[in-house]
Amino acid sequence: MDGPRDPDPDQDIDSLSFEEAFRRLSGLAASLEDGGLSLGEATARFEEGMSLVRRCNRLLDEAELKITALKDASTPSVTEEGWEEKA
Repeated sequence: MDGPRDPDPDQDIDSLSFEEAFRRLSGLAASLEDGGLSLGEATARFEEGMSLVRRCNRLLDEAELKITALKDASTPSVTEEGWEEKA
């Protein structure tokens, strides 16, 4: 094998949890920093890393939207008559 990688490197990136994607990304970054890779290996790992970054960002965006929706749903709103709870 050509360096430390996720136990299942063929696992579809879109099915990874945030923690799995981040762990895999950290491993790729470490192998790139260590050096000793051919240009082709380094390029392939960089490309995979960018896909993992996009996955992590997408999951973070989704979590932020959920948190915002939950926060908005539980925050009272102001009406002409005063404060009222949202349903």
